[in-house]
Amino acid sequence: MDQLIWRCRAGDARAWEQLIHMYSPVVWAVVRSQGLKQADGEDVYQLTWQRLVEHIHTLEQPGRVAAWLVTVAKREAISRSRQARRMVSVPDPADFLLPADTAVPAPEEWTIARSDSERLRTAIRNLSEDHRALLELLFAEPPLSYDYIAESVGMARGSIGPTRRRILAKMRGELGGGKSG
Repeated sequence: MDQLIWRCRAGDARAWEQLIHMYSPVVWAVVRSQGLKQADGEDVYQLTWQRLVEHIHTLEQPGRVAAWLVTVAKREAISRSRQARRMVSVPDPADFLLPADTAVPAPEEWTIARSDSERLRTAIRNLSEDHRALLELLFAEPPLSYDYIAESVGMARGSIGPTRRRILAKMRGELGGGKSG
């Protein structure tokens, strides 16, 4: 065996053919034992032999090339198996792309927005029940008419705008949002 390895190290193509023929079944057995798909198994098989070509000059015990091949094949197969589990095959990768105008907020932006939302909810909870009801109707979707809102909350139609401004000014003050009115 040592003689065969020495010939491979010297670049003897026939020695390489002989070595591959001799240990190919062993490498395939290890690769198949890891349950890889055919294409992944073929990649691992080739990669195992590539590693031997790269490292044949550094083998300290040339007579143990079979054990070395088994170890490399198993490690490469396990690595490929882990990679395969992380990948998801999809018919059209474009399905996972966000439209160009859709910005995904950075974590810090999301945290700030969440904090602002919580502050806004607190400010709304601090309003009187009548003021909360008025804001809910004013910001309803689809928009409601002032006549409907006035009738719903029992207020004169002309009072809705000024009351809305006062409520929003109070909330801006609580939120620290600048000028009121």
